[in-house]
Amino acid sequence: MIIGSMILTVDIGNSRIKWAAWQADVIVNRGQTDCDAGYDDLHSETVFDDLFSGVESPSEIYALCVAADEVSQALNHWVKAHWQAGVIYLKTEKKYKNIINAYDNPAQHGVDRWAAVVAACQSFPDTAICVISAGTAITFDLIDKNAQHLGGYILPSFYTMHKALLTDTANVNSAYSVQLQQDIPVNTNDAVNQGLHKFIQSGIRDLYQLAENTMGKPVQVVLTGGFAETILAYPEMPDMCHKPDLVMQGLYDIMQQRQVDTVSSEAASLEK
Repeated sequence: MIIGSMILTVDIGNSRIKWAAWQADVIVNRGQTDCDAGYDDLHSETVFDDLFSGVESPSEIYALCVAADEVSQALNHWVKAHWQAGVIYLKTEKKYKNIINAYDNPAQHGVDRWAAVVAACQSFPDTAICVISAGTAITFDLIDKNAQHLGGYILPSFYTMHKALLTDTANVNSAYSVQLQQDIPVNTNDAVNQGLHKFIQSGIRDLYQLAENTMGKPVQVVLTGGFAETILAYPEMPDMCHKPDLVMQGLYDIMQQRQVDTVSSEAASLEK
């Protein structure tokens, strides 16, 4: 059980909800739940009951959501009913400190990607960075050493490609597996799974090369997301820094800075 003043961050993804409890700028506990079958059962509040079991009422709740609005609304309702509190949501902005978003319309840049970009830039200042987030999709964001976001790419995830291949291809059956093997497959099951691994591996290497050609060497690769451990096991890959809490860190940092800016602005107004 978490006791005492703490801040709760919540990351609502397309297939998973994660939370982290912070005290003194450090994560002291975390939890998650998978929602691969969809979010329909959120209306019963069972998911949030289980997800936040044992979590005491936080002093602040910060969240980001890339799922449907109904999911964030369900969270709002649960938090108000159980903690008599509100949720403050992160939105993608054009600029945070010296970090500039490349999108003409920042709202089109996933808020989880933006949080990851901010956290990566603060972890590796004055460095060219390639942020790879391997979740429901595999996203790439390039940031030059001046903290200028250059844009990025989105690839389908292993699971998405596996599901689509079996759905759209007759007489091909394959059990989902992330087990890697070095031998050339000699059956359909392995041919599908190992082929998808090769596709992702080649895509990452190709985009890393593009990052080097665009921004020059060295490029720091920062990897996060639920599929990261599998990617780290791929042979002949660029050096990667694995940061499982990258999105949470960005969410926390941005929101904390926003609170500081608000207090400073209010103090300045009082002095006038």
